[in-house]
Amino acid sequence: MKTILIPTDFSKNAFVAAEYGCALAAASGQRVLLLHVYIALYSGYKEEGSSVKQIKWAESESAKEMENIVKTLKKQFPDVTIEGEYVKGFMIDVVTQKLKDGPFSLVVMGTKGVSNVAESILGSTTYEVIKKSPIPVLVVPTDTPDFAFENAGFFTDYNDSELDALLTFSRSIPLNPKLSVLHFYTDGEHQDATEKSLSKWERKVRAAFPDGNFTFKAVQVDKVDINAVSAAATDEQLDLLIFTRPHRTFFHTIFAPSLTKAVAGYSTAIPSLFIRA
Repeated sequence: MKTILIPTDFSKNAFVAAEYGCALAAASGQRVLLLHVYIALYSGYKEEGSSVKQIKWAESESAKEMENIVKTLKKQFPDVTIEGEYVKGFMIDVVTQKLKDGPFSLVVMGTKGVSNVAESILGSTTYEVIKKSPIPVLVVPTDTPDFAFENAGFFTDYNDSELDALLTFSRSIPLNPKLSVLHFYTDGEHQDATEKSLSKWERKVRAAFPDGNFTFKAVQVDKVDINAVSAAATDEQLDLLIFTRPHRTFFHTIFAPSLTKAVAGYSTAIPSLFIRA
């Protein structure tokens, strides 16, 4: 059985991501591993006894919090196998090592933390995980509504690497939602040429995924940016945004200098999935 990894700092925002991840696990028949990484802060000299006490205190508090969140989530999702783990270290290092060691299908993370400092830490951690993760990373905003996985938007620049991303998506989350494949173009691009390219891309995608539930659409926008994504998500009634992460294509074009950081911190209630292509 596949496992979804959900890093948590026990904040309200992280709990929203954990709920979403567990709902996704219930729908797709997967397990859940909650992961908390704690750091014991202490003075480095003349405080050895106090340092040990702080480490033990941090470990004890992590154990209590993890027990509580696992118990709460098991009540909400009784059919999902949910386990919790807490370790001392740095989040990005621990998560990266976990992904190397374990057969995880997906990482689910929130976008903010428990305070201004924690928000900055978790926000940057989410960004770093997205950049380094070999598997898809699902970013869940705080104000995400009840779990829905019916209409996903896949943003395309007609890059062949996106076919690999679609395959990864279908293997990581085997739910087969309606997939709206969207391409943005501006006034500088000829509509006939754009439609021709879209038609060619549609034939290629359908040939690779004959059982896929696809629609294809070229969307004219004033500027290819995060606002265009938000408007398209509203118009198409999307409940999931999917982006690939090649070196230089649509991913960088929309959110220059960084699509990933823009979406991870953008104020939208729609979860975003990032897939390495």
